[in-house]
Amino acid sequence: MSISTLLKRVQMFANLDEAELEQLASICIKKQAAPGELILKRGTTGQEMYVVADGSVDVFIKSGDQIRNLVVLGKGQVIGEMALIDQGHRSASVKATKDGATLYLIQSDKFYELCTANNHIGFIVMRNLAIDIAFKLRHRNLDIA
Repeated sequence: MSISTLLKRVQMFANLDEAELEQLASICIKKQAAPGELILKRGTTGQEMYVVADGSVDVFIKSGDQIRNLVVLGKGQVIGEMALIDQGHRSASVKATKDGATLYLIQSDKFYELCTANNHIGFIVMRNLAIDIAFKLRHRNLDIA
């Protein structure tokens, strides 16, 4: 599967046309994560996000000796996407599952350069991120009520 075909499956990149997906693909860097390898660590600052191309990753929070598994993500899903917005602290840790994972890294500075060159890409991606964040906040608030 080509990078563009994978990116087309990613909700965050919905409504980008083929040329825009190709532009986005041109800034992706392929990475392999060994089984159990830590990819992102909670509390560290982020300057990149990842798209899972193959395999899967565990998203978890560790507090002392306690580990709370949040979700397992697979092909076409993203991790670290908030780094594209604020380069703030990671809210969870992520490691490759027992079979490892193939990922595509997107660095925030390269993404910003792309969005400066093509404002439509930036508008669509940021709109999709805002929709996703709004959904998650509403869902979280419903769980609390």
